[in-house]
Amino acid sequence: MSIFQALLLGVIQGITEFLPISSSGHLVVLPKIFGWEEQSLAFDTTLHIGTALALIVCFWNDIISIINSLFKDIVKSKKSIKDFSPDSILGVKVLLGSVPVGLIGFIFSDIFENVFRGLLSVSVFLIFGSILMYIAESGYKKRLIVKDDISLGKSFMVGLFQILALFPGVSRSGATISGGMLFGLSRKESTRFSFLLSIPIVLSAGIYKLFTSFYFTNVMDIIIVLVGFTSSFIVGVFAIKFMLRFVRNNKLYPFIVYRLCLALFLIILNLI
Repeated sequence: MSIFQALLLGVIQGITEFLPISSSGHLVVLPKIFGWEEQSLAFDTTLHIGTALALIVCFWNDIISIINSLFKDIVKSKKSIKDFSPDSILGVKVLLGSVPVGLIGFIFSDIFENVFRGLLSVSVFLIFGSILMYIAESGYKKRLIVKDDISLGKSFMVGLFQILALFPGVSRSGATISGGMLFGLSRKESTRFSFLLSIPIVLSAGIYKLFTSFYFTNVMDIIIVLVGFTSSFIVGVFAIKFMLRFVRNNKLYPFIVYRLCLALFLIILNLI
């Protein structure tokens, strides 16, 4: 792998991990378009760790507040979650919403990584994710809840949407933002909850892959690793900030159009 390839793949990972256009879909498609060999699991790991670090940096204050609040509430031995502070309850929601994809991903990760990597599969899931986002936008104002908050049960249901992101082309952020909107959260809070929800999964997946690909990581060119990691981290930070600003006053339709155009392009490419 050249430095240019590592840089480009890192940039793509940083952008597409947080914009609802599918990082896995792009990382599968890009090498096929340019005729590159598929990047190794070890290199993919560095990209995921880079975007995980971007999440931690951008949500550092939220993470610290949640951890401190949970620790204080647990030490105080509060009998009911209803007695927990708002930050603690948010932490419980994030953990609860992370359980479904954590279990499914751990058990079936090899299937998702190896079976659905063709151009046609990615295009199908791009279209499926676009339909989901369109449904979330349709009737959005009618579903909007005044307090911009959802129950623990609904948090778990939003977490179920993360499972869809295991299919290359659906998009983790697109699926969970849509899930939040379908259950009454505003676009802004859906996006914030989506990013918080992804922290445990993206971080744990990165650490898991780091250990499982440790041997390959040792023999990789350190410069290639650093270029991929750094570019995914820096671009990821900007993508997070952009997305949080964008959803304040804009709908998801531009991303839907882009996804459908990309899907059409991949279908044509598959037929050639």
